[in-house]
Formats: sequence, C-alpha cells, structure tokens
Amino acid sequence: MKLLQKTAILLPVLLFFFFIAGNAEAEGPKEINTEKSPLHRSVFAMPVYVLLPDGCSFVKSQAGCVDKTKKVSLESSVIRLSYSALLEEFTEENLKKASMELKMKNEFIWNGSSAILMKIFQKKGSALVGKWTLVVDRGEECWMINGLYPAKDQKRGEAVLKTIKSAYWENEKSSSSAEIPQGNVDVHGTTLKLAALLDGAVVYTKDGFLPTKKDDGSLFVVSRLSNTFVTPDKQPGFAKEKLQMIEKGEKIDIISEKEVMIDGLSGIEIVGYTSGEQTKLIYQTMLFDGKNSHVMVGIASSGIPENLDLFHSTAETFKTAR
Repeated sequence: MKLLQKTAILLPVLLFFFFIAGNAEAEGPKEINTEKSPLHRSVFAMPVYVLLPDGCSFVKSQAGCVDKTKKVSLESSVIRLSYSALLEEFTEENLKKASMELKMKNEFIWNGSSAILMKIFQKKGSALVGKWTLVVDRGEECWMINGLYPAKDQKRGEAVLKTIKSAYWENEKSSSSAEIPQGNVDVHGTTLKLAALLDGAVVYTKDGFLPTKKDDGSLFVVSRLSNTFVTPDKQPGFAKEKLQMIEKGEKIDIISEKEVMIDGLSGIEIVGYTSGEQTKLIYQTMLFDGKNSHVMVGIASSGIPENLDLFHSTAETFKTAR
C-alpha cells in the first residue's frame, strides 16, 4: 500500500495493472504461435503486429489506436518489471479497489514467451467497459496490450479478442527500450532510471521500478497532449489548470512560475506544494509547439531541494521526437 501511495499521480494509469490477480482457476500453459500476414498492422510503440477488427475505422492515439464511434480501442504499455514480479505485485484486493472484475484468466507460451490473457470488466462511471488484456514476458520488462470495448456488446468483444489473439512478435526477448514518441529527456549521469512506458506516458524513478521503492517516492513523468493548440496568452492559465489536476483531491499552492525556452519551444515552469497533511513537491514544465503540449511532471515527498534540482535539470534536457 505504501508503494501505491507514493505514486498517487499514476493511479489512473496503474489501473491497467490491477488485472493481474484473481480467484479464477487457470489452466496449464498452452502453446500459441502466430504467423505474420500481409494484413498485420503495427499500431503500438513496441514491435507487435495485429489484425485489426473488420468494420472499424481506427485513428492513431498516444497508446495505440481508437475507433471513437464504435468505442473500441487498442492500447499498449511497456513495463520495466520482470514478468514474475509484475504478477506478484498486485492482489485481488487491488483489483476490487479498481472496480474491476476478473472474468477469465489463462496462461500461454505465446510466440516463445510466457504470457497471460485476461478478460476484465471495469466500471467507469455509469458505463461498464470490457477489456481483453495480454501481458507478455520480455525478460527485464513486460509488454501489456489492452483491447477495450463496450462490455455489453458481445460481438465487438469477440472481434477485439480475435485481434488480441492475432498478436505477432519476434520471440527473441530484448531489454532495450521502445521508441519514445512523447519526447526524450537525458537521464544519463542522474539518479533517474526508466521505469515504464504506459498509457502515453514515460515514467522515470530512482530505482527503475513502478511503484518505486525509494523512501522519497520521487518520480518524473514525460507525456504529450496531442492536438492541443494553446495561444500564448492562454498558456499560463492552461498550465496552472493542468497542475491542479496532478494530485486529485488536493490543492496545490504555487510558489514559483516562470517562462522557459527548451529545445526551441516556449513554455511555463511551475513549482508548488500540496496543501494536505503530507506536503509533496509538485514540479511541472509544459512546452508548446503549436500543435501539441509537452508535459513534464516531478513529484517527491521528501528530499525536496535535491529533487527540485533534479527535476529542473532533467526537464532542461527535453528533446521532441524527430
């Protein structure tokens, strides 16, 4: 629980992970070997290819692709945890807290890798979302692929399952990082390590684990808000609005705000503290390129002066994806 508390900002993202445990009985691993056909498509950051569902018109999203009309989406994440560690990290209790119900869970040897396929129902407001989730062992990291659809639409659920089952990748495991379309920061020579690529965000922690096990709970997140043009006069207000959304339920008191220029992009750097019982440092730099907004967020619950310097210097190294 302490680990989850340290990464409260990422709770909505971590909901993707809370699928891993349940009381459904799993069969022994079966072997699946898919073949890549001319119809397979690359829609994820990692080298995974799938057959897209018939009758859908997908557009690119930060994590994969989506058909907003039919409410079907495909998303992917790269998680810097071993397969066994990831499966042990989450419990049935966490699954229930995330308003999720595990409907099915089966283990496979898939294209030469250990994998688990799950069917999940999750409540989102008044809606019930169905998810087919595939978690793949890739050595020092895991791949997670999600297919989302309206839970009551059995036909779309079957189409999404067919797409997930068509997943193809080379069976050679690799610990190299996937291409990062959100942009890059240079953490070489710092205490930060890549922890995960998930839901359109790149997450760095000091131990390379998510949730982090470090006492200061520090993390640094790089993300991109696509197709969000903000005129220069409205950029400060827009950045402040997004800052207040970082720690849900807690007001953030701003102590400094200044204009910055990084990688040829103008932006706003804001530093603040949460006003709750446990004070946290909240750092945010937002850069604007005329089409997208690039966001860097740092959070720490202790070691605040050192972490502020770390977040500031890391943000200054940002480079947009070329």
